This record gives sequence, C-alpha cells and structure tokens, in this order.
Amino acid sequence: MRKTYIIEINPQLRDSFYYPQDWELEEPIKKIAFGSRWETAEAFVHPNSKRKITIGEELAKKLLIPDIPLKLHAFLKDDTLYIGPIVGIFTAGFTPYPQLPLGSRSYSYAKLFTTCEKTGVFPIIFGIQHIHWEQGAITGYYFDKSGWRELETPLPNVIYDRLPNRKVENLKTIQECKAKLEGQYLIPWYNPGFFNKLEVYNQLSENDIARKFLPDFAPLKNLETLENMIKKYEYVFVKPTNGCYGVGIYQLKLGKENEIFCCFRDETNQNRLIKFPSVAKAYNFIQKNNKNGDYCIQQGILLEKTGETNLDFRIHTNKDEQGEWKVTAIGCKRAGFGSPTTHVLSGGTVISVDEVFPDSELRAEKVKALTEAALLLSKELENRMTGFLAEIGFDMGIDREGRVWLFEANSKPGPSIFKHPKLRKYERITQKLVLSYAVHLTEKTIHEPENIFH
Repeated sequence: MRKTYIIEINPQLRDSFYYPQDWELEEPIKKIAFGSRWETAEAFVHPNSKRKITIGEELAKKLLIPDIPLKLHAFLKDDTLYIGPIVGIFTAGFTPYPQLPLGSRSYSYAKLFTTCEKTGVFPIIFGIQHIHWEQGAITGYYFDKSGWRELETPLPNVIYDRLPNRKVENLKTIQECKAKLEGQYLIPWYNPGFFNKLEVYNQLSENDIARKFLPDFAPLKNLETLENMIKKYEYVFVKPTNGCYGVGIYQLKLGKENEIFCCFRDETNQNRLIKFPSVAKAYNFIQKNNKNGDYCIQQGILLEKTGETNLDFRIHTNKDEQGEWKVTAIGCKRAGFGSPTTHVLSGGTVISVDEVFPDSELRAEKVKALTEAALLLSKELENRMTGFLAEIGFDMGIDREGRVWLFEANSKPGPSIFKHPKLRKYERITQKLVLSYAVHLTEKTIHEPENIFH
C-alpha cells in the first residue's frame, strides 16, 4: 500500500526541503516537483519525522504549493521527488458566485473533496477560463470545511473530465484546450467524452463473450429498418444515439392487429401512450418530433418485474488505486406508471437489491451474475475505447429466464441511485476510487511514460 505524507511549509528552510527519515535513496534528490512545476533545491533528511515532507517557504511559493493542510503521495524518479498528485477536475458552467462556483452542482463536488485526505490527492476544479498558459498555472476552486475558495496551482498531473454535456464537450474552444493539455503538456485525461450508443455496441460486438450480453441493435436509417426490427422482435426501443437521462426514448410494441403502441415522455415530462395504425405512422411521428439527432433501435427484452412494472439495474464500476476494475454499487430502478424506461426523470424509483431479492441465496446469485458481466464489459470497453476509463455506469437487465442484458453504458454516470438510504454509503466509495485512480495514473506517467503517451 502506498504511503501518504504530511506536506509542511517552513519559513526557516527557504529554498530547501526535508524528506522522511526512513527513505533509502539510490541517488541524491536534486529536484522537487509539484504538478507541472519543478525546482532545483537542496534536500536533507528530516531531523525528526518519518511522515512529513517539509518544504521551505520560498521554495513552496515557487512551486505554487498552497499553504493549506495537505497529505499527499511521494514518487521518486532518478534525482527528482514528485509530490501530489494534483487532480484537475475539468468542467464548465461556472457561476459568478464564489461560494457556489458551479451552482447546484457545487454540493456534489463538495462531497468529492471530502475524500481527498484519505486518498492522498489535491483536487482542484477548473475550466478553460481559469488557465494561465504563460505561467503554466490555473486559478481554480478548492473546497474544505471553511467552504469554497480560489487557489492558484500549477497545471495538474492528471485531469478528470467532468464536462456536463455533449454540447459543451464539442465546442471548438474545449476541443482545442483538451488537445493542448494532452498534446503539448502531456497531461493524461481520464474519463474523456460521452459514450455513443452505436459505437459502444459495435465495439463490444467484436468480442464473442461480450456480445452475448447485447440485445440486437441497429441505426435507424429508414422506415424499412424499423419495420424489420419490429417484425422480428415485436417490442423495441428507439433511442437517440447520443442521448442521456432517458430523453427522447420511444418504446414501441406490436399489437395483435399490427397496430403500434408507442410509449414516450413528452416535452412537458409527461408519460404518454399513443396508438398508431401502422409502423409507418409511428416512424413519421418519431421523425417529426426528432430534436435529438440520429436514432438507433434496440431489441426489447421481457424483464423481471416487481408487481406490474419492469425492473433494471444500475451497476457502477470504478478503477481502484491499482488500476483494477471493481464493482462499487448495484442499485435497482423500477419503472414508473406508463413510463417507457426506468429513469428517475420518467417517474422511476430506486430500490435496493435486498428489496428486490429478499432471499439471500437468490440475491447472491443475481448479484454475482451482474458483477461478472459488469467487470467483463468494463475491461472490454477499456481495451477498445480511446482514452483512460476510470468509471462506468451500466444499465442492465435480467430477463425472465435469468439472462443478463446490457442496455446502456455511461462514461459519466449520474448519482441518482445514491439517493436511496441503503445506497448512500456506496457513493463515498465511488468518489474515493475516482480520486484514487489518479494516484495510479500519476505514478504510471512518472515511471512508465512510454505506456501512457504513445
């Protein structure tokens, strides 16, 4: 297990620093680095501590180390001591109010900061407007028990992508900023981008084992595509290829007289059911109301139910401090009355696995099946998608024969399942691992840069 060290600033040391007493060095330390900054400095064995790195005040100012309580990791490479990591949380949508820099999202980010001491990282939230390119620094936001404050720091060791939506992500200025930080400054960027449903399906379909979890899936190219899928399965979902939160999803079912029953959520967030005399009429309705870009069609699956409503599962997976995938949370979502999906915004409710499967043996069996599927799919997506993945939210179902199906994979999973009292503790685990992975990625960047930048 990696050690963390208290970072102490001492005005008497000026341009030198102390390293812990119990370190056995292969060569003398001549430089010290914090984020993207480094300085040449004299290094001495600490006179009385094995758990502290004490840095002279003048040296700390040059390195932009803030004078706040810090407990960080230390990495030695050649003659350089790296302390950190600085984890830059990159987002957008900042407000002019320092005490709520991200509006209502400030509360969820504040919870993330409460795990930083245990994980040994220094997180800082910033956007494109907070970067000082010439100084190689940022003025971002930090949260502690006194609230939000602005701090100037070097450019970070790694960046955790928390851009709020695809529209912002696709802005030219954002794309150029990301390319500059990755390409010129060689800063690894994890969880980059939102998943595209069709790309996820195509990538996973290339693996024989992963393919068995996938319902049939096709881009909605024309009326004939929809007619063929409904004829084959009698029950399908039409979804925006780049959609999220259940917006723009249509559930289509074939009736006994070839009529189509179409269930969807309208612009006023009301669940609606319309009967169409033909597939063509349903297709025309969807195209007329299309405000979400390209669509795809997914085979409908007859799922296990609780009472009269369908049930699916949200499984969160995270990379841990060793870079290994872990299942961190499993919650169940029950569809609301008349809803095409189990999304909370469509009237769905979150329930615990215990409530769905009160029998302990049956519960263990179902959890095992979902866990094995989620871990396999996490590893496969990591191997096939570009960038460094550190967290995934899977929407999965179990059909009436006990088979596990994957409906969607989300690269920026929302926190809706953690509102359930029995699941709140798991939110802390996911937050801790999101930051812990930054330690692993930083260490790899320092010791094995050829495996990170290639």
